Amino acid sequence: MININKLLTLKLTTSIVVLLLWHSGSYAQSNDQLSAIRALGTLNGVALQCNALSETQRMKRALVANLPKRRQLGELFDYETNKSFMAFIENSAECPSPQSLKQQVDEALNRLEALYGTK
Repeated sequence: MININKLLTLKLTTSIVVLLLWHSGSYAQSNDQLSAIRALGTLNGVALQCNALSETQRMKRALVANLPKRRQLGELFDYETNKSFMAFIENSAECPSPQSLKQQVDEALNRLEALYGTK
């Protein structure tokens, strides 16, 4: 059962993060770019929970190599990582196979690189 208060708090927090990104002038150029960062954060939470540290390192290297140097973009990634990590615990989720996780990370990294391009 979904806790409505948690859901509302999550939506409010996400809205605040997006507004801060937009207002600060440090925002991504499109919703697709923000979505790519969120997807990597979600995968990072799973990778941390499943002790796939090589995948977390790969994702962080790609973020550093591709994203503009904006604190807010890193904070969005961290926020999504924490959200994913906690959801994994709450849902008693099972770790994907190493091959499956690697494939998901590969796809997310390819998307990020296509949207931001290597500097």
